[in-house]
Amino acid sequence: MMNMTRADVTVLVSALAAGCSADRPHGGNKPDAGVVEMLSAPSLDPVPTSTPNGTVAIRGNTQGARIVVKGGPGDPVVRPVLPNGAFCADAPLADTGETSLLVFALKDGDISPGTRINVTKDAAAPIPSMALCLGQEQPDCVAEDTASSNCTDGKDNNCNGYTDECETGCNGCTEDAFGPNWSPFFVPMINAGTYKFQICPCHSDWFAFGVNQGEAIHVKVTFATTNPAFDLDLRLQKPQDAEENKTTSVAQSNGVTGTEEINWPATAAGQYYLHVYAYQQGQRGAYTLTVY
Repeated sequence: MMNMTRADVTVLVSALAAGCSADRPHGGNKPDAGVVEMLSAPSLDPVPTSTPNGTVAIRGNTQGARIVVKGGPGDPVVRPVLPNGAFCADAPLADTGETSLLVFALKDGDISPGTRINVTKDAAAPIPSMALCLGQEQPDCVAEDTASSNCTDGKDNNCNGYTDECETGCNGCTEDAFGPNWSPFFVPMINAGTYKFQICPCHSDWFAFGVNQGEAIHVKVTFATTNPAFDLDLRLQKPQDAEENKTTSVAQSNGVTGTEEINWPATAAGQYYLHVYAYQQGQRGAYTLTVY
């Protein structure tokens, strides 16, 4: 693999050549459970098709899910929701031409289909009414911990996208230092080496690799399968497929032992996302990731 540096958020790379799913490297006929349950797409208020401003205010309702806006120069824009489930996000626009944005909802590890909007920055366009959020995107957020009733009300009180059973402050699970890499919208680059990680309920881990054509992405995950029952699977995807919650992958490993491994020569240069996820969403446990 080419030399890589750690980044907080990786850039979406398009125009990658199509790939097909690889055979599992070891036995097992387990059905694939790595596709998260779909949330409803965000309900959006009308958005202007052109504006003289450098941002566009996107308003709507997600019934309590967080909002992720992809596609603009500020990519990604992430906003928590207001107490009534509404949201407002000021999304930056390109200086010239049309900006195509995708708006997703994100909650408890689930990702909605994206809603696409196209907005052009045009100095001659009329100024839209309520052109800016003006602080409307800042809800009141409070800590969630086992000592408070906030862990039993079924709400995302701290605005991080997770409700009680999935909230680490409530379930006592400790995430590893690579977080918040729990969705395909925040994916850190990872270098060769051996790492100790933790999967928490409703969470999964995402890692990014940059490779030249023909270079191999070779990773192995090992974990204890008992005490309690724990089973991890792997999927290697193009970034756009991952963000759109598709099952399409260039390689996968979903066996039934305590080892999962992918060794895939890249058919095209670019960036790829590795998804490490529990076979059953509520499972938790430690694992070792080796990147060769």
